[in-house]
Amino acid sequence: MHRLVIALVTLIGLTGATFIGGYLLLFSAATDRAAAMAPATSSFYLNVYLQPSTGQQMNLGGLIGRLPGFADDASLDEKVDQVVQNLIGGAGLDYREQIKPWLGDQVALAGWPSADDAGTPAVVVIAEVTDPAAAEAAIGGLIAQDGASFTTETYQGVELHVGEGNAYGFVGEMLVAGPTVEGLQAVVDAQGDAASLADRDDFRSTMAELPADHLASIFIDLAGIADATDLGDQLAGVTTAGAALVAERDGLRLSGSAPFDVDHAAASARAGFALGGEPSSLVDWMPDDTIAEVVVFGLRDVIEDATAAAGSTAEGEQLTGALDTIRALAAFGLGIDLDADVMPLLEREVGIALTGIDEGMPSGQILLRPEDPDAASEAIAHIVERLVTTGAAERTETVQGTDVTVLTLPDIGEVAYAVSDGIVILGLGFEDVAAAIEAHAGGGSLAAGEPYTHAFEVAGERAGNEAYVDVGAVVDLMGDTIALSEDARDILSAIGTFGFSAPSRDDEIEFHASLTVDEP
Repeated sequence: MHRLVIALVTLIGLTGATFIGGYLLLFSAATDRAAAMAPATSSFYLNVYLQPSTGQQMNLGGLIGRLPGFADDASLDEKVDQVVQNLIGGAGLDYREQIKPWLGDQVALAGWPSADDAGTPAVVVIAEVTDPAAAEAAIGGLIAQDGASFTTETYQGVELHVGEGNAYGFVGEMLVAGPTVEGLQAVVDAQGDAASLADRDDFRSTMAELPADHLASIFIDLAGIADATDLGDQLAGVTTAGAALVAERDGLRLSGSAPFDVDHAAASARAGFALGGEPSSLVDWMPDDTIAEVVVFGLRDVIEDATAAAGSTAEGEQLTGALDTIRALAAFGLGIDLDADVMPLLEREVGIALTGIDEGMPSGQILLRPEDPDAASEAIAHIVERLVTTGAAERTETVQGTDVTVLTLPDIGEVAYAVSDGIVILGLGFEDVAAAIEAHAGGGSLAAGEPYTHAFEVAGERAGNEAYVDVGAVVDLMGDTIALSEDARDILSAIGTFGFSAPSRDDEIEFHASLTVDEP
């Protein structure tokens, strides 16, 4: 049974990350019945189903047709079955024989805070069943294969099957499965007289703001998560978040938002929100051969808030202890005060760009736009001075009229940096820093490249924190270090780019992401 839950969750992930799940549900006509079965306390809800317009069908079909082996419409169904079979076959499941004959048009995942002492969240998978007899037979076969033992108990007139670490039952026309029987009982209650997620005003209002015609949707009760954890300070000012996955002509687009209450938010959150209204300027310094990048505004506040939150838990105390050790080593060994010398560099805008891997070492840049460039230059000069006194060799080279300082650290290698137009550029060697300076000076930066601009055209927005990945290039770079089936590798190689942006707008934080597909 545990393997079946893994397979159903995998199918949910496939719909969000590729087009396979979307194709499987393309011509379905379902309503969100799972939300009426998820408990009202649900803090996380992911739903996969489709009621597409003709335009959505055409967009999704066109995207799938660009993938290797999918150009022939007559073979689409068989090819999709084959890919899904390969992707979930690792769990020891036969998709065609054990799942497809009874799986309906909707699969959802819901989670909520548990009442147990361990604080482990309750999680259930809710899947529509078109053939209960076939589902019963398939599950019985899986249980027999695993040699598992299940007992049956009746709750509110519903038979629930309970094993060690697994439970399942048929509630109405849905198969409900999860690690505990208490989770299933909560679903039975929600289908009965108890309140369900669908009854909540905040859930309905969040879903109402999303595009009605979508492939998948997600709802997160951020306030509920804050109440159930030690993240109240970090999540103050936000209540819920929702997003929907939509098929566009050139890719998939995920769009959503989270209301933001400035008056109730922590000072650090307000500062980050204020910074998030502008697009990143650091991509203008990233070389055009950058294959992945991430930009974060107000990283210092993020780190300090995360460290403070971690210190309130037993596990987090180990992390904070390790950070204190690093601070001490930097202070005594190098004479560097991480809090005074390094953290101010992270106050405004921080970017990391990856261009490749050379002899096991990444090539690329760390780019900083500090709040006070002059103070940042002084802080870096102090760090360099301390490193030189501990044995580092220093030299200076010039590119495009900008001085680049190169440090050779014993038993470590080279690091280099430059400060130009208020931007601090760091790299593992002169070449990395020089590439950023030349990209900015010559206009050949990532920001000017068609793949990058196209990714955010499909996403619909670019501002605030962002991320970008050239998916095919990363797959090629990783080579055989990632275990992928031949079908999965072919599909990923045809994917173009991934883009993510989180701008601040008035009284909400928006989320925009895209996954483009290249023309064959």
